[in-house]
Amino acid sequence: MADLVYSNANIMMQSESRLLTRRRIRELVTAPDRAGVLAILADCGYQTDLPDDTALLHAERVKTLQTFTELCPDPYLNTAITAWDGLTESNALTNFATIANAVPHIKNAALREFFTTLADLTNVRTYYKGGHQVVAGGTLTAYDIFPDHDADAVQTAIDARLNTLAAVDKNDIFQPNPLFWWYYQKQKEFTVVKTILAGKRFGYDAATMRASLRGLYEQFQ
Repeated sequence: MADLVYSNANIMMQSESRLLTRRRIRELVTAPDRAGVLAILADCGYQTDLPDDTALLHAERVKTLQTFTELCPDPYLNTAITAWDGLTESNALTNFATIANAVPHIKNAALREFFTTLADLTNVRTYYKGGHQVVAGGTLTAYDIFPDHDADAVQTAIDARLNTLAAVDKNDIFQPNPLFWWYYQKQKEFTVVKTILAGKRFGYDAATMRASLRGLYEQFQ
């Protein structure tokens, strides 16, 4: 328990000083060029002396997963996170099966609920896109749960549900939830950083980039 408390204290301090915030996102969007973006990302702990944006993001993703697995005391949660971290369209069935096998053994009930809901909402998203692939680990048998929503509203509802679950007990230093919340925030952060770096590369103005981040920006503090 002492190790978990120490790990949570460490990650909560890192969250406060290094995670993206709305203020930092605004600064990234209005930075005059890529060099200005990199200066802000360096303050957030990113390795910026890399050849391109892909390498920069990959390095931070690897570091994030490594930090999580080193600090997390629950091997089954580590298994689920590692499978989720490596998730692609081509391996979705295999990786969700790995997550589904690990979830019943995860000690924290809120995190078990998160991964069960993740599987359900992945199937819901697939349903509304007209697909038929069903991943393991969910409990729903019917997926038309947002009958009055258009595609954007469905995604917004899915994001809202997962955000709520990820934030459960995020300040309880006696549980792995703060570490999980940090990992989850980092995944959203990567989407923001990728969008902004691409925008700078293609010469988009601040207004265009703000529009592309609408709905995601609001999920940061």
